[in-house]
Amino acid sequence: MGEKIHIEKKESKVTLVTAIISFAILSLISILFLANNINNAIVTNAISPSKGKTLSSSLHHNDGTNIEKSQGLQFSGSEEESAIGTKSSNFASVKNDSPEALAIAHHLYSTSINASNTQAKLGTPCMPELTNFIKPQKESRFTIVKPCVTVTGKVSWIHYFNDDGDANFNVVLDSPYKDMLGPGNYGQAFSIKYGVPALHVEVVCQGPVTSISPENVGACNGYKDPNFKHVLPKIGDHVMVTGRYLVEMPEMPGGITELHPAYDIKVLH
Repeated sequence: MGEKIHIEKKESKVTLVTAIISFAILSLISILFLANNINNAIVTNAISPSKGKTLSSSLHHNDGTNIEKSQGLQFSGSEEESAIGTKSSNFASVKNDSPEALAIAHHLYSTSINASNTQAKLGTPCMPELTNFIKPQKESRFTIVKPCVTVTGKVSWIHYFNDDGDANFNVVLDSPYKDMLGPGNYGQAFSIKYGVPALHVEVVCQGPVTSISPENVGACNGYKDPNFKHVLPKIGDHVMVTGRYLVEMPEMPGGITELHPAYDIKVLH
């Protein structure tokens, strides 16, 4: 009888030790599993873009990012709207190939289809050679949406001429083109400088270059034509303008859309 009790006590001790060892092993496995998950989460957050968008390399035209050749940019609806309305706290440092710039350009590529169709239907002239008179330092500020579009609207502001030789005016777009403005065109800074939201147009090398900025000095060397001085519009004129459609991020918070350079100007009657 005593021997039986001794054996049972011995078996109980073995069972207890086994249970303790099993519990310790399971606890260690759980700790290692949790630590691994935490590490993976940290690494994933560090190297992955935000949910709903992926960005890959973009091709460039004279150092201006060309959204037409940018691949892999995808947004879900709510994230796209959020990105489009983003205003950088230091907008002068926002680059032409930043996610913010590409998101705005990606949206505008779709909403400018009427301007593309108008240019194709009317065969209005496109002169990409005029971009040769924009120096790389200035070109690097631009995100190119489309190389050639045509719009119509009423002129709301003019400035002839800038110290970089450009003739500038703004166009309040007609209904088919009204969605071609960037966030910055609706912003307070734009309103203070230009008044109403409008598309900004720059006609290169129409006046003397008096600027001493490196991005302007020598930019118009060798420029001969076209001479647009005789068709530069007045405030209130209804115009048709063809040009390169782009977003300039460093200009104002949110980025503004422009035709830069303009290729063709017609005052409509």
